[in-house]
Order: sequence, then C-alpha cells, then structure tokens
Amino acid sequence: MNDEEFRLLDEIEESHWWFVGKRMILRALFDGYPKGLRMLDLGCGTGGILRDWMGDNSCAGVDRSELALKICKKNGFDALVRGDLTQLPFAPDSFDVVMLMDVIEHLPDDVAFLRDVSEVCAKGGRVVIAVPAFQLLWSQHDVTFEHHRRYSAAQLEQVARAAGLEPERTTFTNSLLFPVALVWRLVSYRLGAGRFAPKHDFWPIPGWLNSSLTQIYKIEAWLLRRYNLPVGVSVVCIARRP
Repeated sequence: MNDEEFRLLDEIEESHWWFVGKRMILRALFDGYPKGLRMLDLGCGTGGILRDWMGDNSCAGVDRSELALKICKKNGFDALVRGDLTQLPFAPDSFDVVMLMDVIEHLPDDVAFLRDVSEVCAKGGRVVIAVPAFQLLWSQHDVTFEHHRRYSAAQLEQVARAAGLEPERTTFTNSLLFPVALVWRLVSYRLGAGRFAPKHDFWPIPGWLNSSLTQIYKIEAWLLRRYNLPVGVSVVCIARRP
C-alpha cells in the first residue's frame, strides 16, 4: 500500500462499515479466548485492529510504512516496529496470537512468509490469516491494493499446512453481502472490462447506508459465534502452531 491509501484509511477506518465490520468479525471469532494475550499485528497499517484489542491484551504492531506508523501513534498506539515483514525483528515464541489481516495476498511467496511468522508465534499459539476470497471476485480494488491473488478456503488451508501450521477453524466472512459484491464486481470490472470500476471499494456513502451495512455485520458476527459460513468476500483461517 502507498501513502495515498494509508491517508484514506486514516479518514475512514474508525467509522466505515467495512472496517467496523472487520473488527466485529474478529471479536466474534475470538469469542471464548482468554484475555491477557501477547498479540502481534503484522501489517498493522493505521492501527484499527490494534486499538480494538490493546485494552485487554499486550499488543504490538509492525508495518513498513513510516506514515502508517505515524498515524498509529497519533491515534494513541506506540508499541510499534517499522520493518520489512519478511525480516521479523522478534525472538522465537514471542507471541500467543499473530494476526495477518489482509497481508499474505500482497506477498509473492505466502508459504515462506508464514513459515517465518510461525517462528515468532509461541508453540500452541495461533496465527489468524484473513484474505480476500475467490479469484472470481478479482477487481480494480485488488489491482489498486497490489494483491497477487485471492483464495478459496481450501487454498488458504493448504498454504497454512505447507507452512507447518494446523488449521483449527476456517470460515468465510463478509458473507451476507456476498451476492451484492459478486454482481457489482462482475458488472463493473469483468463485463465492463474495467471501464466502470472505481479505484477501490471504499467510496463515500450516505450515513444511513453506512449504519445499515454496519447492522448487517452485527448479524454476521452473531452467526460467526455459532457457525462457519459457506461463502463470502473474505476467508479467515485460525491456524495453530504445533
């Protein structure tokens, strides 16, 4: 991601339905886990996930962007490291949970990266991997944010296993809006050959619509506390280091 995208995230991350929904989904997936975890957010960006977890856990963040980390500090978080994700500056077994929220799709070798990540995760700890789902949904948004690929659930589990991790739970997320996203991306990007596709999917919307979409994510979070979902715009794998 470049500075333009980080400035955009700084403006919208606190209230935009997509990011509010992502935080609700992550909370739902961790329902029942203890507090007081040592947590690392790799590719922490402007720090939305960190701010949501820092009150109950010991949290650290890593990003290569100087601007992103400045925004994190401005928003009250300073347990930060600037660095390349492929050269992690941590001792082995340093964290109980390592979060990779929309990270590995940016990397040419996702398996090698996950092997390195597993080393800084404690034995018996978890690596949480969230990625965009289904190559069919490829759009200008993926191009703008420099993605290499999108994943099926089986592909994500295969990558985790190849890195020496044991998938414990895999579920699609951003599921209730999947039909809308599918039609929009097919029409705007594939059928329209990109002519109608905006640069990214985070365009401004009216407040009433933002609130309505946030309510949809509350329903999805409730479902995810009880079930795995069969389809969605994203897919999440919680994998254990043996």
